[in-house]
Parts: sequence; structure tokens; C-alpha cells
Amino acid sequence: MLVLLLLAILAAGAPSQASRGAIEATIRGTAKPLHVELLLRDEAEEWHEVGHKTLPANTRRLRFEGLPPGVYQIRVSGPLPSERFATKLVIGRTDTRQTTITVEPFTVSGQIMLGKTQLGTGAIVLRHREFHFRVGLEVAADGTFKGPMWQRGAFSYSVRGLALATEYANSLEVRGPSRLSIDIPDGRIKGIVRDAKSGLPVEGALVLLQTKTSTREDHVKLATGPEGRFDFNGMSYGHHTIRISSTSHLEPAPIVFTLDAQARLRELDVRLDSGHAVAIIVIDNDNDPVANAKVFAVSDSKLCSRSVTDEDGRSSIPVPEGEAATLFVVAPERPFGVLRVARGVEKGRLQVHLPPTSSSLMIRALTLDGKPMPPFNLLMRFNGELVPPVVADELQALQGLRLMTGTDSEACLRNIPSGSYEFWPYRSASEVELIVAAGATLLAPIQVNVRVGENKIAVKFAKR
Repeated sequence: MLVLLLLAILAAGAPSQASRGAIEATIRGTAKPLHVELLLRDEAEEWHEVGHKTLPANTRRLRFEGLPPGVYQIRVSGPLPSERFATKLVIGRTDTRQTTITVEPFTVSGQIMLGKTQLGTGAIVLRHREFHFRVGLEVAADGTFKGPMWQRGAFSYSVRGLALATEYANSLEVRGPSRLSIDIPDGRIKGIVRDAKSGLPVEGALVLLQTKTSTREDHVKLATGPEGRFDFNGMSYGHHTIRISSTSHLEPAPIVFTLDAQARLRELDVRLDSGHAVAIIVIDNDNDPVANAKVFAVSDSKLCSRSVTDEDGRSSIPVPEGEAATLFVVAPERPFGVLRVARGVEKGRLQVHLPPTSSSLMIRALTLDGKPMPPFNLLMRFNGELVPPVVADELQALQGLRLMTGTDSEACLRNIPSGSYEFWPYRSASEVELIVAAGATLLAPIQVNVRVGENKIAVKFAKR
């Protein structure tokens, strides 16, 4: 009797299928067999399938039920890989939504050119910017493509072909029946990364490419393969900067050059200095290892290498041979750590202690007459060690530490260790270079000793 009573109580307390939402849909515009997916959007704006149905040609109605509240996508697919159509709707806790999905097939065609020549055999894959599904079309030997489509809207796309060493990516708008002309720039940057001492190729080096043209700025990256090679194609003419990072080597100076109609190809042979490897272990205030902490080595106020700790908090990072260096360690939800490495450090694993969360600093910037200052960035020195902007970017990404003032003319630095801080305001990269070049000879206009707890200062500036 007690068991029956308990089951009755549990049944009464559990939400029934009838108390949840449902979708009833009618599909028009196509008589083809269909595959229908139901997807739910999560907080990260990603779609996840929660149900699907297969409809024969003589069935155009379907129903999904027992649905929790949320934003849903109904995705209808035909037999061909380019036949996709999606729509979205919102379901409440007890809603039964009735909708009609009208598919309006159209034909899209076009030609892909690489510089002034036809691309040749390949494929173009389009990804819908909102619904995230992909449709693919084959590219013929003359660079043309043609096929049916069901969805209109904004797409990102990638092109693959025998004439391309890597995929070319961009975006376009599909408004209906149309002929698309895709012109891929014929600039190309390729090279090999080697160890300077042994001459052996360096696999897994990160190659970052910044491209500036008169109208835009683009950033792309890739990793070197087993032979140490990298290859960027489809590059626009303009100003290019290559930066290379390897966890076992010092970072070389950026490589800057220009591509144009007279110099469409740039070939690089990059030699990396392995420096002197320093073994470290990163531990927190409880002497527990800190995994996935980012480690940056700085020498002469410039970033020279970077690495990441493993699950045991261990890592090895190269520093310049015969020079002193400073290690900055950045980990999520913890204040950053700093360790000075002396010139010719002895062998053995060094410990980097991340301090406990203890301090914050509020900086309010005003003019001499008490008015708010326009927003500016802050270059920071902690306990005599300058924090390069690239390390400051990681502090912002991992810890939300924003080294800049807002429209309220305030900068709030939370989750920082106590110690001596100096700040220089700046608004351009050239100003940073001047401050770094001046080094310790340039007096910082903002100086403060941060103690445990909350710290607040107000600083007044004269107009330039």
C-alpha cells in the first residue's frame, strides 16, 4: 500500500508529456522524400538535435511533442546535399505551435576565378550563418558550379581545389536565383620552419598571418606539418605580417612584407632559436598544481616565448641563452604570477606560486578641472617588471582584467596580486614602443602600492 502511494505521489509530481510543448508542421513546395530534424538552441547559440523524422513523398505533416521551452530550428533536407531549408520558432512550456514550412527551390550558379585564371576542379561548401547547416556544390574543371538550393540568407563559404594548397574562406549573401562570381586573390605565402641549430623541421609551430589592405584587416593562422611547412593561398595584395610561435623555441621578430601584382608569391625559410630551456611547475596557494596555465617569458621588456602547463602543472619554456628573463603565468580565476629567472639559471625545476585572490584596484582618471578623461589604454609594470601588451591581452581573455578606461573614465582591475604597480596611459602601438624603449628612465604618471583588499585612486591629467 505504501509503495503504491509513493508511486502515485511521484507520478503526480513529475511533469507529464501533456504539460510540455509540441510542434505541428505542414511542409509545402516540394514533393520529394524528406528528412526533418528538430534542433534546440543552447546558451552558446549552438544547435543540438532533439528529434528527427523521415517523410515519404506522400506525407507532408509531422508532429514533435514533449518539448521543453526554448528556441527550436526545424531543418528540412531533400535528397541532394544542397537541398536544405530551416526555420526557427519559440516554444513555451505548454505551447502547441502550428506552422507551415514553404520550400521555394531555386538554382544558384557561378564561377570561381583564382587571380585571372579559372580555379579548376574542386568544391564550394556554404555554411548558413544562423542555422549552421552546410550545403555543398561541386566545381567543374572550368571553375563553374551549379545546383539547386532551398535556403536564402547569409552564408560563410570555403573553397577547395587542386589549385589551392589550403581552403579559401569568405562570406556571401544568397538572395534567390543568381549567378555568383567568386574571385580568389592569387597572392601566396609559403615557407618552412626549421631549428636554427640542427636544421631539422619544426612541427606544430603556430604561424599567424595579419593582412592589411586599404579596406580591411584579416587574421588567419595554421600549424606547421611534419615537414615544418606552411602555406597560405588566396591572399589579398597588401601589407602582411607573419608571427611564429613554438613552445620549444624563442619567438623570432615579426616578418613584414608586401604582396602585389609584381610580387604575388613570398617564400620564407624561418630558423628558430631553441634558447635555454627552463623547467617549471606552477602551483597555487594550497601547493596544488595548476593545469593549462599560460606561461610567457619576457626579456628586455619583449615577449620571447610562451608555453602551457600540463595536467601536473609542469612545463618547459625557452629563454634567451645567457640573459635574464621574467616569467608571467596567467591562469583562469587566479591572480597572475611572476618569477624572475636569473642569467645562467641552474638546472632543476623552478616553482611559480600563484598568489591567492586578494586585491583589486579602481583607477579614476580626470582632467585638472575634474572632468572625465576620454578612454585610453594602460601599459602596466608590476614590481618593476613591465607587462607586454600580448600578456595583457591574455590577462583580459582569461581573467577579465581590462587595462583600459571606459566611458565612465574608470579602470577596474580585479583579481590581482598585491604589490607595486606603475601605469602609463597610451592610445596607439607607437606610444607603447616609445615607453618600452625608454625603459626604467621614463617615470610612470600613475604609481600605486596595492594592498590586500580594495584599492582606489584618482589621477588628474593636464590636456595636451
